[in-house]
Amino acid sequence: MRIIFLFLLSVCTLFSFELTLNTGRENNQAFAVLHVKNDLEFACQKITIEDKIHFECDIAGVVDNKLNDQSFAAFDLKFIKSPQKIKMIILPKVDARMFDSSQNIYIDKELSLSNAHKSKNFTFIFMPELIQPKNYDGINFNIDFPHESLPYIGALDLNSNPVIVPQSADINTYLRIKNDYDKGNYTQVETDASNAIKRYPSSVFMSEFILYKLRAQNQLHTQDPSVRDRKILDQMILDAKNWARTFTSDRNFFEVYYIMLRTYIALSQPSNIEYTMSILNNEPNNYFSQLAKLDYADYLYSLREREKAIDIYENTYFNTKNLDLAARAAMSLAKDFILNNRMSMALQYINTILKANPEYFGKDVSRSLELAKLFDQHKQYEISSNIYKNILNKITPIDKNYEEILKNLALSLSKTQNTNETKKYLDLYLKKYLYDGKYIDEIKKTNDEVSFYLEDNNATFLHKRYAMLMKEYSQKDENIVNKALDKDIELYYKEGNFSAVLAYKKQIEDKKLSNASKILEKAAIDILNQDLKSDNCINAVNTFMKFKSYEIGQKIEGKKQMLNCFVRTSKLEQAIEYADKNYNEDPIFYGLQKASMLYDNKQYGQVLKIAKDIANSRILKSDEENFKAYYLQFLSYLKINEYNKAIKILKILESFPMNFTMIEAYDTLVSYADDHKMQTTILTYAPKAIDYQNLKGINLYSPNLEFIYLDALAKTNQNEKSLDILVDLLKLKLSDEDRARALYMQSLTYEKMKNIQAQKESLEQCLKLKPSSWQNLCRDKNQMIK
Repeated sequence: MRIIFLFLLSVCTLFSFELTLNTGRENNQAFAVLHVKNDLEFACQKITIEDKIHFECDIAGVVDNKLNDQSFAAFDLKFIKSPQKIKMIILPKVDARMFDSSQNIYIDKELSLSNAHKSKNFTFIFMPELIQPKNYDGINFNIDFPHESLPYIGALDLNSNPVIVPQSADINTYLRIKNDYDKGNYTQVETDASNAIKRYPSSVFMSEFILYKLRAQNQLHTQDPSVRDRKILDQMILDAKNWARTFTSDRNFFEVYYIMLRTYIALSQPSNIEYTMSILNNEPNNYFSQLAKLDYADYLYSLREREKAIDIYENTYFNTKNLDLAARAAMSLAKDFILNNRMSMALQYINTILKANPEYFGKDVSRSLELAKLFDQHKQYEISSNIYKNILNKITPIDKNYEEILKNLALSLSKTQNTNETKKYLDLYLKKYLYDGKYIDEIKKTNDEVSFYLEDNNATFLHKRYAMLMKEYSQKDENIVNKALDKDIELYYKEGNFSAVLAYKKQIEDKKLSNASKILEKAAIDILNQDLKSDNCINAVNTFMKFKSYEIGQKIEGKKQMLNCFVRTSKLEQAIEYADKNYNEDPIFYGLQKASMLYDNKQYGQVLKIAKDIANSRILKSDEENFKAYYLQFLSYLKINEYNKAIKILKILESFPMNFTMIEAYDTLVSYADDHKMQTTILTYAPKAIDYQNLKGINLYSPNLEFIYLDALAKTNQNEKSLDILVDLLKLKLSDEDRARALYMQSLTYEKMKNIQAQKESLEQCLKLKPSSWQNLCRDKNQMIK
């Protein structure tokens, strides 16, 4: 059976809504089973219209994600989104039935027939010629079977068939090993897996036994050089190779090769490391292949091959879709920047992790601790305390590093302005380790120092008071609860803690509190203005979309910056909608912005209409705005192959003061002319762009512009001009391939001018460059003239 997970929706009401589709065949007949689950109850019902049925489900809540309609072989799925709920419509293409799956018929002692159409779990079955249930007019009562045993068919193999073996103890062993591994009991996993391999040589779980043994050994014997045993590492290699030969189609194949790579690194075997890495590189998008690259980069870094390692870190950081891999690469880059005295870059990478994936610090404790200590050494206490805090949130008090991390967190915070938070962690340490703490003296001293900065904070007292009232009266008096909530929100707003106000969004909307709703809107506007002022477009767009129904985008100061944020974050649909909404405030600005976006979206007809209207408008415009209106027309005409109209607009553009955008226009025209074999156009406009570039000393469009022009000059035998262009071109910083091309063209020009000595010199310079196809031409030509 094939299982497809469609999507998991994140809903503002703090529950999850999940759709799962299973498909398969039975008796050569295709079928589909759709499961609909939600943390809270929702309603589904069957609708019959003119002998055709469909199902409708109403799910309360506001979904952040954009829901797309889906079409499958057995049914169509449609979504209708409203402010407070989602309506999901299921349109069967074959026979279908709906079941309330909230009751567990194997566990519940009493089953009842429900007609309420409300549940947390519905199942829909789709199959041609599906047998429909018969309706019996009989007694309706709940079924009670308290003494019946649960159904049991034994263990299943990977094809869902019963496993027939003399004993099934290997199943329990496998489950115990898996559970211990998930808990981090790696020593026990290694022992139990080794015993299982010996006791159950014919087990269907043999691949898993070996795999979990290798996984546990990877954690135990490759991480810390002080505990490595060469015999164990050598055996790990043998086990991994045997596993890979035996289970070549196993989905964990690349994980085993990743473990093999780590083992070779621990054994310091360069040739085997390179060979294993070459195999892993065959699947560049595989998670373990990417993870292996990071371990390989660490290995290279330890060998002082820093540049190669940095290339791998950066490539992973900018290209992987896995947040954990990106975070690990960022940590390695940050460490390198700290060691090379580039703290601002290190902070940039760590702040990105703290925003996008702070949980990773608790998943990679050893690297995180090393990095936090480096930041401490460089007096970056805000960052180091954030790292310690995220580690502490992921580990338990029984962890061997817990006390040290708690101590480091408290001490780092004590060197910041976060006095209350410092006191919180100091008190936590004293509570846990007052009598036997390793760092008790240091903590007590710091606690005494921090006490000087503590004041009687009335706001903190009031927040606690309001929280106590909301908790105490949650079941007694809703008016008191609402008033306490109102006051708490007002106080947070007065403190400038707008994020705390926004955290109450669901409660405010659910309770329909008028005053709190106004404060919520004001806080959202303030946060959006802050995000725009700090040029934080990602947060700005997120805040805008989260509060779109409040129209906060029309109540902010920097509307033009908001539009720019939509463009920068590739929210084209929202950007165009926002430009239209604010068009009347500045028709020229928003019109040009919209035209530019439509051009990027290849809607050239609409671009021409808007740009012409702006150019012909009597509204006062700057030269820059006029120029852009004509420039967009020029580009659009070229895109739709209206060459003559484009040239006409180009003449208008040439009447404006010369600027670099004009060079871009010439370059676009020259490239167009090159594609359409227009030699005259190239000879006319290419020198204009080249001359202006040379005048300003900035060659943005070289060498492509010069090569197109040189081809045209060669075809018209303008050898002297060609040499002038080539002399200037060769003064630029070119790649070896482009320089070889230029030298080869220079040699051909000298050949036409019958200057053999100069031709030889050009070819000799070409042959000194790195190999390329142009250098090959130089070599061939050089051999011909010898």
